[in-house]
Amino acid sequence: MKYDEELYLDSGIYNGDCDDEMKCHKEKIIKCRNGHKCVSCGKDIKVGDQVLYETGFMDNHPVSAYTCLPCIENWLEESGQVDSDDPED
Repeated sequence: MKYDEELYLDSGIYNGDCDDEMKCHKEKIIKCRNGHKCVSCGKDIKVGDQVLYETGFMDNHPVSAYTCLPCIENWLEESGQVDSDDPED
């Protein structure tokens, strides 16, 4: 993990109307016990990788999502929430 856990949880990567549509929204950083796909970039998430795991209910149906930490780190840097380590910036 490149940054403090709070930055990943408070990144705002999926801003919009999601909070209005999603009920009982929860998110936490977990280590995957199974393979998944990142909802942001679509890349494979391997067993043992840390991810942002989100759960909740939309239209009275349970939903969950896994976002890889590099996607959140890119978002944090692109949105100006942290300084980028990239010397080209």
